[in-house]
Amino acid sequence: MPKRSLLILFLVICLSGFSGPQDKTYSYQVKDFNGTPTLFIQGQPVFYGTWWLPAPEVDGWARAEFTRNNAADTGVHIYAFDVGRLEWTGPGEGRLSHFDFSTLEARLRLILKEDPEALFHFRIYLEMNEGMRQWWHDMYPDEIEITSDGSTYRQSFASQIWREQAKDYLRNFIAHLQKIGLDDRVVAYQVGAGHTGEWVKGKISMYSLTGDYSRPMQEHFREWLKEHYHNDVNSLRKAWDDQKIDFASAEVPSGDSQFHTQHGTFRDPSQEQNVIDYYICLADLCSDLILDFCRTIKDATGGRSLAGAFYGYLMELAWNAGFFSEGPDSPFSTYQRSGHLGLYKVLNSSLVDFLVSPYSYGFRGIGGEGCSMLPSESLRIHNKLYLFEDDTRSHTNDHPAYGRARDLQESTAILKRNLAYIATHGHGVWWLINQGHMDPTYEPAFKPLIKSFQELGTFVQYTNRTPSAEVAVLLDDESFFYETVNNELDFPLIFKQRLVGLPRMGAPFDVYLLNDFLEGRLRPYKLYIFLNAFRLDEHRRSALKKELRRGGRTAVWIYAPGYIKDMPAVENIEDITGIKFASHDRPWPSYIHITNYQHALTQNLSQDVIWGTDSRLAPLFHVEDPEAVELGQVVYSQGRCRVGYALKKFPEWTSIYSAVPNLPSAVLREIARTAGVHLYSEKGDVLYATSELLGVHTLSGGTRRFELTQNVEIVYDLFNRKVIAEGVRFFEVSLDPVSTSLFYTGKKELLQRLRQRP
Repeated sequence: MPKRSLLILFLVICLSGFSGPQDKTYSYQVKDFNGTPTLFIQGQPVFYGTWWLPAPEVDGWARAEFTRNNAADTGVHIYAFDVGRLEWTGPGEGRLSHFDFSTLEARLRLILKEDPEALFHFRIYLEMNEGMRQWWHDMYPDEIEITSDGSTYRQSFASQIWREQAKDYLRNFIAHLQKIGLDDRVVAYQVGAGHTGEWVKGKISMYSLTGDYSRPMQEHFREWLKEHYHNDVNSLRKAWDDQKIDFASAEVPSGDSQFHTQHGTFRDPSQEQNVIDYYICLADLCSDLILDFCRTIKDATGGRSLAGAFYGYLMELAWNAGFFSEGPDSPFSTYQRSGHLGLYKVLNSSLVDFLVSPYSYGFRGIGGEGCSMLPSESLRIHNKLYLFEDDTRSHTNDHPAYGRARDLQESTAILKRNLAYIATHGHGVWWLINQGHMDPTYEPAFKPLIKSFQELGTFVQYTNRTPSAEVAVLLDDESFFYETVNNELDFPLIFKQRLVGLPRMGAPFDVYLLNDFLEGRLRPYKLYIFLNAFRLDEHRRSALKKELRRGGRTAVWIYAPGYIKDMPAVENIEDITGIKFASHDRPWPSYIHITNYQHALTQNLSQDVIWGTDSRLAPLFHVEDPEAVELGQVVYSQGRCRVGYALKKFPEWTSIYSAVPNLPSAVLREIARTAGVHLYSEKGDVLYATSELLGVHTLSGGTRRFELTQNVEIVYDLFNRKVIAEGVRFFEVSLDPVSTSLFYTGKKELLQRLRQRP
């Protein structure tokens, strides 16, 4: 489309907002627009800004007045809410099915009465909650999960009865919408099962229990093994190191075998392949369910609406029930037992248009990082839209959890930080509108804020949203199968590293699944940070070397890269990193301090820069390579001091190793600088950037100098709507304490269109 036409289209949308369907037949698609997956409605790109509200009830809608007072003024007309609880009701008098749609039209029209332009995003709850759907438990007792303590929970994910009924419900729900003429209003169907519809079985993934020992899961696991081992019992026996096992006698691994590993922090495939296989089977099952349900939606709607799910929380699942204060604490993570490790299969399917998550629970408060739970850049290259659930606990909330803001200033800074993240990463968003969150009913200042966010979300779609970061952070879903379920590795390596060190190094970064890198899907980066590339077979090793070892690229390896091939071995680490190692088997907390301040990587660091973990990891590793440059030493049991931070240069690439996780921002900044990465700032603020946007979240405030990657016509403060500088390569600005700024750094022509709005 010609540039002038794009600008005219933008002006029309920005001035009037998208007008919802009235007498037309509308279709909804996700397509690339200016470098990122974008919602298209009737062929036009639309910012996916959404209300998340309580659903209408049979006797009325509690948010009717809110909608009447806010929808038209803010320009937000998409409504996300739960369905399924009132329609999948079970047997009833005069009904031939378990579904009752008799009140659906009246409930939906309660929204349309208040907002004639309303569009719907349905969060479809398919879980057989034992309280809400006790009738199902009574009818199908053999289809219920059985946990490691012998208790029952909810329907098994492996239940074919539940699966077929869920698809039947989806077909009937969509058919009824078509019958009453409201199917055009549905932008998206989001399928959900597990706890809160997020594909996590709370009791057997977040507590000190395992599962699923039900008949459906046992049968499913055996069928999966047949397919996985090509119905060759000798292959199964060799893999499991058990000459008596066969496909009819294989069982879901016991709780003891799931919770304990035979090789310290890792699982040894020669002894624990049965546990590894079960976790892979569970991940395959969950991803297959999502694809099956999305296929059902696509077939029933003729592909006219979007289909997606809560799924893929791979940057987040180190937490457990203790984190949420929902039960006794446990030392375990939720990764392997949740089924979310099937993300790569979901990303590679054309049946799924979008994925959703709340933003990270770990550090939401002021000064924290409002980031996705997913490796979000992998969604971009697979043309999946990511929806950011902004359920911020504002100052109107009475509960102190999840980084609750203390006053309007903190609430505003946090919400703007989230919008800056969304804008610079090309995401959509839904805002939780309820007391204690972002409801203008309880805080009038939120109304103009939401209006501004919707306008800015529309505006930034017309900027260049192609990723411009020079740092790639790589997460390996496969390696989780070979780790302990104890979260002492996942927490410092992924959860804390993502929330603390990475966002403050002064340069933007993109997060991908490792397999996207191995398959050659990524554009070139200067710096690659491998978080957990622990298990690499020969094929993936060859692919990694081919992609990495060229073009002057720099790799950062953490803890045990490539340690497991067919079996764990120290030599496997050298094969990947090019550095020689030795190991120490005694578990103990370990940390690194700098010993060489003469190198470019360390000369700017102070002597009090020390990093590591209190986790008792084992084995531990250190460098024993005379050709590697010692930068620092790792300290572990008996006070041993060994080379734990080192660099080795090769003709076409550079290898940097840290023996312990949780590298601080100062260390990452020096690595980035040495790798030739552009640094926008060195003040340690949370920072996001594209070629035309720069977001900064600060606690301290004060004067900042930002170095841009190129000379720009104008620097414009998007939140405060004012010009900062013109014709510059860098700019200085005074930031307020406890604040967030979002700057447009591009051409004047596009900006003029934003400034012409009423």
